[in-house]
Amino acid sequence: MISFTFSMRKYSLLTIVILFFPIYIFCQTDSLPVKSNPEIDLRDWMSLKGWSKNKSPKKKFLFIIPIIGSNPSNGFVYGGALTYIYKTKTSDRYSILSSNATYSTKESLNLNLRTNIFLSKDQLFLNGDWQYFIFNESTYGLGGNPNNAEQLLEYNHFRIHETVSKKIVGNLFAGIGFHYDKYGRILDESSNGNLNPSYYNTYNKTHGFNQNVNTAAGLSLNLLFDNRDNTVNTKKGFYANVNYRIHSTMLGSTKNSTVLLTDFRTFQSLDTKKKNILAFWLYGNFVLNGDIPYLLLPALGYDQRQRTGRGNAFGRIRGENMAYAESEYRFPISQKTNILGGVVFANLSSTSAKEYNIAVGNYVWAAYGVGLRIMMDKKSRTRLDFDIAKGNKFGFYLSIKETF
Repeated sequence: MISFTFSMRKYSLLTIVILFFPIYIFCQTDSLPVKSNPEIDLRDWMSLKGWSKNKSPKKKFLFIIPIIGSNPSNGFVYGGALTYIYKTKTSDRYSILSSNATYSTKESLNLNLRTNIFLSKDQLFLNGDWQYFIFNESTYGLGGNPNNAEQLLEYNHFRIHETVSKKIVGNLFAGIGFHYDKYGRILDESSNGNLNPSYYNTYNKTHGFNQNVNTAAGLSLNLLFDNRDNTVNTKKGFYANVNYRIHSTMLGSTKNSTVLLTDFRTFQSLDTKKKNILAFWLYGNFVLNGDIPYLLLPALGYDQRQRTGRGNAFGRIRGENMAYAESEYRFPISQKTNILGGVVFANLSSTSAKEYNIAVGNYVWAAYGVGLRIMMDKKSRTRLDFDIAKGNKFGFYLSIKETF
């Protein structure tokens, strides 16, 4: 996901105009002469307009978009994003590969590769998250206290997360994973030793972490249930994933710890044609025992695809435990063709901090927004997403594939 967050509302009118201008362009789509299948995608629309040749749908879809943006921490950002969605001849499920590569004028680098791949006639499922960051991030301490000031951290981050799950029965999978995160060259610009300790400095001294380099490495047990009708754009079904991680010094971790990650999603069609969808997402990340590095603590936007918290700043809330809930209503704008759709959504998030006696629920952060969807590939139901959201910030988001 590509996001641009602004702290001033003067950008909102311009962003709304940019976001919803495509509705004017595509609003005549329903009157196009579609003969057999009324549902069309962007390629069909261009073919009907005579701008391109019509091609038969395939079981694979490649989408590449440029990335251009700006924010105070990283300066001017530019790069590209790639999403590849495919289905093999022996598979009933779509596999997804996505990658981003960006660089900024403040020398921030973001390289990542995320995969959700089904193999061996859907008997095996591989989930990967590989990243390398040279990053600037604003941090606000633990617990989500709205009165905490913004502080800047610079760091390098190298990550390898890979889980392999085997089908047990029906839609139930179980497996194991390897997780490695290393943070180095950490620059805490807000700390002046003992005279002015920062959130990061204070946490490290309390929990016995090094100021410059920290590692979390370990194995996990993974349990997955997925009966969604389509993993790219779900109209009905249920998804549940539970991941229990054990970080160990024997594998190179700075300290021992156990972490539980939970992810539940449900999708309900509100009409017989499955055009109006109500979706719910519950996400949790909990440090059960031991200590983990400050930059690996559960935080907003730290899920694998960085989709939590539309409308709030990345990393705005952080703590030992985090609970997150989001609901989204998806509806058609082009009633006949489904090439255009819209969404309205809202989310709630909260974290805890033991040393400050803050429990999950003491501070709750809320955000809401609207979005436009453009059908890019009707076979896989892949859509281009444009969202605007308002929480503690005003944000604009561009991505391929639904938020959840």
